Amino acid sequence: MYSPVISKETACIILAGGISQRMGAHKALLPYLNGENFLQHIIRIYHEAGIYKIVVVLNAKIDLPANKANQGEIKIIKNSFTEKGRIYSLQLGLAAENKLSYCFIQNIDNPFVTKKIIYDLYKSREKADYVCPVFANRGGHPIIISSKIIEHVLNLRTYESTLREVLAKFNRFDIDADEKCLLNINSPAEYKLHFG
Repeated sequence: MYSPVISKETACIILAGGISQRMGAHKALLPYLNGENFLQHIIRIYHEAGIYKIVVVLNAKIDLPANKANQGEIKIIKNSFTEKGRIYSLQLGLAAENKLSYCFIQNIDNPFVTKKIIYDLYKSREKADYVCPVFANRGGHPIIISSKIIEHVLNLRTYESTLREVLAKFNRFDIDADEKCLLNINSPAEYKLHFG
């Protein structure tokens, strides 16, 4: 049995700044199995795990109705420069919160996050600069980053590097997870495969 995290110095940044070109619809609004959409489901799981600081970084061209993110108080940040990549979106999200010791990075196209993964990542947070779930020797999502990486990202002024390249400069600790940590929903075929 796991206890909720409930840390005022830990947040979750949900990266949903893409244009969802392959999907043809915004992934945040895709229906999940239980009547929620992807965004609502992800927010609920983090809230149930005790993570109440949630920042959603959205493409500025996407209009997200208020009732589509109605799982408590969250911050919606609009990204008008999506061509700058995920690092810029992450920077926008991190800048919306103050004095974070740790932060989960959650992709909108990986809605399979569980409370167990959140707990296991948080429990291992002090073992490295960031912690990553792994299945079959492959790193997945979400991850949790330390204040060291948070500060580094906030101080970036160029955005040519990918998130993977930025993280390669830091120490990583792996936790075991199931194969769903590797899954991304990027196309109608992938959505149909997992949600029918």
